[in-house]
Amino acid sequence: MIVFIDSGVLGLLTHSKKAGKPADCKDWLYSLLSKDVYVVSSHICDYEVRRSLLLESVKKNSFNSLDNLHELRNVIDFLNLDTEVMLAASQIWVETRKIGKQTADNYNIDVDIIILAHWQLKKNNIRAVI
Repeated sequence: MIVFIDSGVLGLLTHSKKAGKPADCKDWLYSLLSKDVYVVSSHICDYEVRRSLLLESVKKNSFNSLDNLHELRNVIDFLNLDTEVMLAASQIWVETRKIGKQTADNYNIDVDIIILAHWQLKKNNIRAVI
């Protein structure tokens, strides 16, 4: 089984707070890993979270969450953006618009569509859950 985590979950997992939702999210992650679930994210999710954490670290002069993101790379895999993913994302992007399910402004890179393309390409090889 594969669990693909997006930027929102990644943000919780890297949060420096040790209680509440971040702690619950970390417990959830480690329970999945203990069951040999393959947990992945995308480099584009890393980018979304990392840029927010870098901005926060400049404002607060604290790098704890950024360190947590770096450490998380030892725990889960981050999938590369490659030609296959981007071609699939382009196709999904146009298909969603054809059926009236626009997920972002036409001028937005639409990270969610790129994540969906990653997932669709991965699910062909592994039973998937989002």
